[in-house]
Amino acid sequence: MHHSRPLLMGSALLLAAHAAGAQTIYRCGNSYGTQPCAGGTIVEGQPNASPEEAARARRGAEADAKRADELQKARLAQEQAAPKAVVMGPAQKPSEVKPPKKAGKDGKPGKPPGDFTAMGPKPAKPAK
Repeated sequence: MHHSRPLLMGSALLLAAHAAGAQTIYRCGNSYGTQPCAGGTIVEGQPNASPEEAARARRGAEADAKRADELQKARLAQEQAAPKAVVMGPAQKPSEVKPPKKAGKDGKPGKPPGDFTAMGPKPAKPAK
């Protein structure tokens, strides 16, 4: 019952608004109607546009749409003419890149050591 009441009220308001045309509209709390009520306020309706104003608005909308199409075509042409992205990367493929050789004990490049094993300090030599 409670769900149908707002639907019925909304339908009645739509029908009243459609039939009202240029009638005075009153706001009574949260509802609108054509009948004045205590504490109600008059709501100003928007007058209908003259045929000249409607034609001017239509021409403006058509000009805006035409300009939007022109701007889109210009943007697409600019995107086509733009330079392609340059990807900076190594000259060799990753599988071809060899790790640099590390210097040995004598400072000359040599073979890098294998697995690293941490060792503590060497035990002190026994005193004689």
